[in-house]
Amino acid sequence: MKLSGFDDIDPGVRSFILIAVAIAFPAWDFGFEIGAFGRLFFEKIFFAWSISTALLIVLLFIPRNRLQIPRIAWFATAIPSFWLVLAITTRLAPDDQVLRLALTVFGFIAYLACFPYVIYMAISIAYPELIRLGRAGPRVGVSVIVLFMAAAGYISGSNHSRLLTCEDFEISGHFVPENCGRKLTN
Repeated sequence: MKLSGFDDIDPGVRSFILIAVAIAFPAWDFGFEIGAFGRLFFEKIFFAWSISTALLIVLLFIPRNRLQIPRIAWFATAIPSFWLVLAITTRLAPDDQVLRLALTVFGFIAYLACFPYVIYMAISIAYPELIRLGRAGPRVGVSVIVLFMAAAGYISGSNHSRLLTCEDFEISGHFVPENCGRKLTN
């Protein structure tokens, strides 16, 4: 079945729709996990690391004479791997407070600054029409949608007992939040 009316959508608008939809679930999922558990589990951390590292490897294969890659791109794609090396090193020396502090600092940098930039770079490469639209509206729109979905995920995660039972977490094979059995007042 073909949906009518979608054939004449501008390529920039198509990019906007695809990007907003593609990033909405991961944003919600990250927010939910932080809201329900107060942290991100390793799957989300490796999700961000793998995307950053894949883009770093891609940048290594792009001919330098055809494209000048900004230094921030190298930095943003490399920091998550540097964080991973620090994580491995910290596991080998768990009592080293300097290493633990460095791991925390680089973790924040990697996942609050570098990962969003990596996503922006990937969008710029895959869907340049969105970036070239000349007006900030679509970029701001995607950002607002992603932030809304992350906030909705966080609120849902923080109030998981209104949406899910402890058994829902258990049956799905997920970790059960510490406050799962807590009854909410209201």
